[in-house]
Parts: sequence; C-alpha cells; structure tokens
Amino acid sequence: MQGISKAFHGIAALDGVSFDCRAGEVHAICGENGAGKSTLMKTLGGIYRPDAGVILLDGNETSFSHPVLARRAGISIIHQELSLLPHRSVAENIFLGEERARFGFLDRRAMWADAAKILARLGSRLDPGLEAGQLPISDQQIVEIAKALAVDARILVLDEPTAALDEAEATRLLDLVRRLRQAGVALIYISHRMKEVFDIADRITVLKDGAKVATCDRAAVTPAQVVRMMVGRELSDFFPPRPGAPPGEAVLTLEGAGNAVVSDIDLVLRRGEIVGVAGLEGSGKSALARAIFGDEPFTRGRLRFASRDGAFTAPRQAVDAGLGYLSDDRKREGLVLNQSLRDNAALVLRGFEPALAPPGSGACTPERIDAQLRGVDMRAQSFEQLTVELSGGNQQKAIIARWLCRDPRVLVAVEPTRGIDVAAKTAIYRILRDFTERGGAVLMVSSELPEIVGLSDRILVMAAGRIVAELPAGVGEEEVVAHAVGHAAAERAASAGTAP
Repeated sequence: MQGISKAFHGIAALDGVSFDCRAGEVHAICGENGAGKSTLMKTLGGIYRPDAGVILLDGNETSFSHPVLARRAGISIIHQELSLLPHRSVAENIFLGEERARFGFLDRRAMWADAAKILARLGSRLDPGLEAGQLPISDQQIVEIAKALAVDARILVLDEPTAALDEAEATRLLDLVRRLRQAGVALIYISHRMKEVFDIADRITVLKDGAKVATCDRAAVTPAQVVRMMVGRELSDFFPPRPGAPPGEAVLTLEGAGNAVVSDIDLVLRRGEIVGVAGLEGSGKSALARAIFGDEPFTRGRLRFASRDGAFTAPRQAVDAGLGYLSDDRKREGLVLNQSLRDNAALVLRGFEPALAPPGSGACTPERIDAQLRGVDMRAQSFEQLTVELSGGNQQKAIIARWLCRDPRVLVAVEPTRGIDVAAKTAIYRILRDFTERGGAVLMVSSELPEIVGLSDRILVMAAGRIVAELPAGVGEEEVVAHAVGHAAAERAASAGTAP
C-alpha cells in the first residue's frame, strides 16, 4: 500500500500512509483508537476506496470495489466487531456466503465436518451445530476466526482478535498465527496488547492521527518505545500511584458463598481499595462477579453489603443497595448503541425514577448527567452523539459515568479495558483510582495480567470456581500465572484420578 489517503466529511482518516507485508511474516500495526489502523485495513479489504494512493499485490496494481472481490484475491479480514448471525449455527456462520451444496441442496453434513476441522485447527471443540447467539463472547470470537480461515487466505488481517479471549485462548491463537506464518501466509496483526505484539510480530508499524510514525523490526524497539510513539508518554505512566493510606472498613463480605459455578468464596472488599480477580478461562472469575450482582445469585453462604445481610437475588436489588456493574460485553449488555451518549449515561438513574416523573426531573437532570460525562473526560462531538459512533474507550467511559451518577459504594468491573487503546486504558485506570480515593471500592475481574498487577491493591487468584490464592500488590505476573495454572492442573488431575 503506497501513499494511501482517505477522508470522511472533509476530515482526514489516513494521510499518505505506506505499508507492506511479506509472505510468511507477521506485521503488527499499533496506534490509539482513531489512529487509522482499521481504516487502512478496510481500504485493503475493499470496504473503502482510497482517495489517493495505490495497492499492489505481488507487485501488480489492483483495487477492490467490494469486499467479496478482496476475499477472492486471497485477503481475509477478522474485524474487531463481531458479525455473526445469532440464530444460525456455528457451521452456517463459518461458511456464510461459501455454503457447501450437493445436487443443488445445502450439504449440512459436509459443512458440519469441514467446520469441525477448522475449529480443531484453532484448538476448539465447539459443536458446529450450536446456535452462535447462545455462545459466550470468547467462543463467538473463535467462530469469527474460523470464518476467516474457511477461505484459503494469502493475506490474513487480524483486528484485535484476542480482545474477547483469556490468556489460554489467546495463547492458542498465537500458536495458530505462528503456524500460518510458517505456511507462508502474510499476517497483519492489530492489537493494543504490547505483550502479544512483541511475542508474535516480525515488524511493527505505528500510526498516529492517520499518519505513519515509523516501521521497525521488533528486535529494534522496546514496548515502552512503541507506546511512546503511539501516545507520547512512557509505559510506566499507565497506572496511577497506589494510595499511601490503608483501606477503610469492609463494604462487601462473602463467607462460604457459592452457587452452581463457584464454591467456598471468602472475600472482603474495603473502602478505598481495588481488588483484582485473576484466573484462567473457566476459573469462575466472571461467574463470581455475576453472583455478587445478583444476576446468577449465590445459593449458599453469606453476603454482607453495607447494612444488608443476604445475597442479592436480582441485579435491581444490588443497584438499589449501591453496587454498580460493568459487563465484559459492553455492546450486548452495557449499551443502547442507537441512542445518544447522554441517554446511555442516564439509563440507571431513569430506571429508579418514579414511574410518573417527568423526563429530566429529580436526580436525572441533564446537568447532572453532563457533569458526570465531563468528569470521565468524555471525548465526543456532543453528548447527543450516537453511542455507536464512539470509540470503544469512550463507550466504556459512558458506562462508568452511568454508574457514577448513582454514587455507588462498590463497582464490580469485569474486563474494564477490553478492546480499547492504551490512552483510553490509562484514563479508565485513573477514573477507577479516583473512585476509590473518594471512598468507593472496586472489584476488578480481568484477563489482562499487566492491569491486574499494575492497578490492584490486592490480587485474588481463582481456579475451578474457588479462590486459591491472595497476593499482595507488587507481585509479578509469573506468580499470578503460577497459582492459576498450578491449581487448575491439580484440579484436572484430581478429576482424572491421577497425580498432578
């Protein structure tokens, strides 16, 4: 791609960007949201036509007027946003537009068999006959990847492919990327996760404000240098300093709490602290968050929250008591995308207003909503802008602002920075720390080990539905992983009746 430029409504999204990728290479593209990464790849994939510049395949100038033409040329793109048909099966989604047929009829048996083979390449045992909309988001991402691999691509673009995956699933994906590289595929890898970039990339290109900053061999730069090129600050500036004062009194206590997924949970969360919850996929960390919030309630044990003694049996009870919850799937569970930013930020307040109260009355005033949006440093054209038009980081800020309007005692934040850029992550870390400094408490469930280690005042490690370790602030990522993996392996060995 040589000198690619693209503008929308007179605003430049790409300004003379040149980029190349070689067969058998992983070339990573890094940059903040809005830097031009996705626009550049959508231009390659035939979704956008460039205003200037040329695209060369095997040295020959080409252009695509439709994504189907790009796919036929061997270019396959796994987009950051999921595009599955929820009421179709896994196999039907994988072969959407490329359906298998026999004698003029859909050959479901062949599709199921071929889908199983592709999923096996990804290390997945998903049933090809399952309905895609019933899958958790991590499995939906696996289906998206399998969908791209159904076409024998020469150029494979992966746009934040691990944003919805845990460490184990992400590791399997990176292993697949390595195998594809050995097979001669040209791979373009877009990610905000520096560890992944430096684990997998041969070269790294940094974009900022629609222009290319640099292209470097991976061995020639450090993660800190790449981050500085992206955002103009050092990697060490990501996490706000921890408080010097000890935490206050307990606001959430669990004693022997459990349900069908988690067991024997003993936990104390105090005012003024951020407690991180880490663990592998299936460890129960997300189920713990849902149980606390009353979405999948505890059925045994004891929960005490402020002056309440007893588990929440519905989310509304939890919200009314002063608990806020950030879902790990903001698009499906957190936002009404076709409503304005202001409307999204007001949703919880409106849900607790009297039924006959006029709009904008009581606590739900536009002034209060707007003040909270400004307080989280919302970056938008106006607060009337549709939420679907915002970056992932600003969408996440809108959800946080919604809960802060309720002045909660506790925020349960599940994957609070999933799929957002490094600058937005830093802003959200600051918001969470500010919340605790004002007397709130945060229980943060995350698959991102750097943020678990960098932000938490204490770390709880889960495996097999139980808390298996409590670690102090400042421990290394290796120690967290050792507890998570070691207990998970011991549990599997015990289930199989063998020595760990």
